[in-house]
Amino acid sequence: MADEKRDAVLEAAADVFSRYGFRRTSMNDVAEAAGISRPALYLMFDNKEDMFRQLVSYRQAQAIDAAADVLSGDGPAADRVKRAVLAYERVFYEPVAGSPHGAEFMDLNQGVASEDLARGRERLVGHLADCLDDALARGEIRFPESAMSPSDFAHLLMFSITGMKKAASSIEDFRQKIRDVCAIFMASVTQRLDS
Repeated sequence: MADEKRDAVLEAAADVFSRYGFRRTSMNDVAEAAGISRPALYLMFDNKEDMFRQLVSYRQAQAIDAAADVLSGDGPAADRVKRAVLAYERVFYEPVAGSPHGAEFMDLNQGVASEDLARGRERLVGHLADCLDDALARGEIRFPESAMSPSDFAHLLMFSITGMKKAASSIEDFRQKIRDVCAIFMASVTQRLDS
């Protein structure tokens, strides 16, 4: 029950942050939106930065779960990797990108929540690498003898996608860039089956 209450408060906080931005949001604003008292809010979170950091971890966990669900499904690995990355970004990045305060949130992510983001990114990369390992074992893909490991490959893929966020002109443009990059990456390991 405590987790459900905390999750409901984090959902309310996400809405308030998206409307007012981090700097203009007060703990009182979040308490009112969540329908709880300020003292009750302070029992859950030390301060606004702690609440934001926990919100980032909460959203990232949801995004990783969405990606993991796709990766554990059926279909070619190339398709599952692409759909998993799209699922992850739809939950984690797109709501921020669509907010008028998106740039502020991205800066905060790199500061306040950077360590939490790095741990989450490692979990996502682990799921991607597991999918690639499975595809490798089935002979669906093949890495050259001297090439990187599936984990290194997944890291490079995600770093490439992260680098495109500021270059995308819209969410749909970002989605298309994800599709394109995933296609290029996966083609680099599937085309080698014929050689």
